[in-house]
Amino acid sequence: MKFSRWLIVVAAAFLAVACSPPGPEAPSDTVVIGALSDIASWNPYLAEDAFDEEILSLIYPSLAVEQVDYQQHPPSFAPSLAESWEWSNDHLALTFHLRTDAVWSDGVPVTAADLLFSWRAQTSEALGWLWSDITDNIDTVEALDAHTIRYTFTHRYPYQLMDVNDGPIVPAHAWADIPFEKWEETDWRELVLSAGPFVPGLHTPQQEIVLERNPRYFVADRPRVSRLVFRIVPSKTGLFNQLLAGGIDLVNDIPPAEAARVLDNPDLELAVFPDRSFTHICWNLDKGVFADPRVRRALGMAIDRETLIDAVYGGFGRPSIGPVLSTMWAFNRDLNPLPYDPAGAIELLAESGWEDHDGDGILDRDGQPLAFEVLAPSESEVRKDVCLLLERDLARIGVRATPRLMEWGAVQAAVAEGNFDAFVNRWIEPTQVDLEGIWHSTPPGAPTFNFGHYSNPEVDRLFEEVAAASDFESQKPLLDRIQTLIVADQPYTFLVENTRLVGVNSRIHGTKINDATIFFNVDEWEITEQPESTSLPE
Repeated sequence: MKFSRWLIVVAAAFLAVACSPPGPEAPSDTVVIGALSDIASWNPYLAEDAFDEEILSLIYPSLAVEQVDYQQHPPSFAPSLAESWEWSNDHLALTFHLRTDAVWSDGVPVTAADLLFSWRAQTSEALGWLWSDITDNIDTVEALDAHTIRYTFTHRYPYQLMDVNDGPIVPAHAWADIPFEKWEETDWRELVLSAGPFVPGLHTPQQEIVLERNPRYFVADRPRVSRLVFRIVPSKTGLFNQLLAGGIDLVNDIPPAEAARVLDNPDLELAVFPDRSFTHICWNLDKGVFADPRVRRALGMAIDRETLIDAVYGGFGRPSIGPVLSTMWAFNRDLNPLPYDPAGAIELLAESGWEDHDGDGILDRDGQPLAFEVLAPSESEVRKDVCLLLERDLARIGVRATPRLMEWGAVQAAVAEGNFDAFVNRWIEPTQVDLEGIWHSTPPGAPTFNFGHYSNPEVDRLFEEVAAASDFESQKPLLDRIQTLIVADQPYTFLVENTRLVGVNSRIHGTKINDATIFFNVDEWEITEQPESTSLPE
């Protein structure tokens, strides 16, 4: 079964609580960006988290740039390393024409040979690239000349261009002599060559990552800043305090409770936009209490989402409806959020045999109380607060939901082993609408993102039709039907569609920060005068 590029997220995982003092004052042509962790690998085929991928996307080129227009329709693409491309009449062959002025940072031209080598890396079993499934439907890759390359597909389907573009391009002349089976043990820091806007500079592990302007970048007069400095502060509190003090220029994912302090600071701006993520409760359907969809629906109806959004998210969020975000083109607009209806929830539970037979205030059936644990990572203050509100709301209808807070590694192990009742989770949804990895039924023991073991034969059948559809127009009614079935079954209680808050120093101009990436147009950023440096008190 194909795994899509969904990301499971802990809002504040692996964070310390201590505050760090601001770093040294940066030169005026530098943007300092807050980071919670260090880069794990300088090889994009070994990167396993979003932070590494974002940094490496500034170094290694891509054929095209995905645009942020997936709200209205499937995402479109603008030229980058490829000046143009065209399809064959049967839409099974895609030919790219590469720029002739693109070179690696050692001066060697970027050619089709780099694309061929990158393709071999993507499909190498010895390497085992995490996202190798995007190559499943690509049949052959052929260099027609030094600057022309053609991809041939096994069949026509909607995401052909996206699948080709998502494979990172790396330098064949510098890396081809290293066997793929040795890539994991290779120190890549000294082997990095860039054809993107930045090249690696000084890297002080666990302290700072510097990216310098690439003087050989193929876009004239770009980037407009000389360097990016990623300052590593393993604490959200420390990052935020340095943003307020002027030691850091940009902090991603500002806690909602701190939004007002950013808005009140004349030196800062707050970028606010719908995030591509939703928070939910995953019910473990292998547990008998959750086998009945009426029970799952009742539990969801007992949760006051509006109060949850106000109290935990500071008003930054929207009620979540289903497995596709309401901001995406593929969302089924006939669906509505589950109503807040405690009285209706009690009626549904009574239909399922859950009533307070012994008068202790807790619903029971066959002598067993309606009681369970709600798993969440202890590192996330937001998830902990969600658990507390769930506990309160469910108690009002006679259900005992006890928070079970564990460190993130233990949460991962418990979820993988099925050792949980309910799990407060957050998914980042990819722009490629591919629900199968989470919602297709899975054989026992098989690796899966379907943590709650949801299974609906009609949903599985519809996934086969989606896979066979040749275009988005054919997929849309199938995706609508899948969403309708999942929302009716309520294997998740969909809670909140999240809002992204990014704090930016107002001296940085021209940013187009959005939910694709905060670095969407980083080569166009410009800096005005440097504000006076301030320091935090001892």
